[in-house]
Amino acid sequence: MLVIVGVVMALIGVGTILKAGLGFINFGYSYFDPNVYGPTNAVPAPGEPPSYLDAQRGQDLVLGITLLVIGVLVAVGHHYLARAVSHMAGGSPAWVTRGALLALTVVTAIAGIWSAAIGLNEMLGYFIIGPSRSQQPWGESVGMAIAFVPAWIYAMTRLVQDLRRPRAATPSSALTAEGSA
Repeated sequence: MLVIVGVVMALIGVGTILKAGLGFINFGYSYFDPNVYGPTNAVPAPGEPPSYLDAQRGQDLVLGITLLVIGVLVAVGHHYLARAVSHMAGGSPAWVTRGALLALTVVTAIAGIWSAAIGLNEMLGYFIIGPSRSQQPWGESVGMAIAFVPAWIYAMTRLVQDLRRPRAATPSSALTAEGSA
């Protein structure tokens, strides 16, 4: 389960980094500010104090990097722990290995589909209605969709491949099959 937690944490970190990155292109894409309505917002001149939006973007960048690093460490660490335990008796039951992949597929699907729908709605509103009327920043939702949708497709592909491949017989299931024959 902690592999899933690590992967989701890392994906949220990637989405947050993407949100900040879109904010570098245009603050209005990722951050709400009634004074910023389009690509005319400029980077502060040297010597000017950073604005609230600069600070917000910087905090998002730091948070995204932190979540990405910690998430990757948790996922990788628990992946190797699961591999070590899998060689022990009862350490790799099918309901755990397939269940974890199924759970990861469901979690990334929910986050990815929801983020894509909300992000597309917000982005279309921003560009069709206009930033002065829509004022809905879309960078966070689109960033999360960019992070989660490919992860969902990957997890779904791996799950389908795993379900098509027959499971190797474990010693206990082989003994049960011999006893019933």
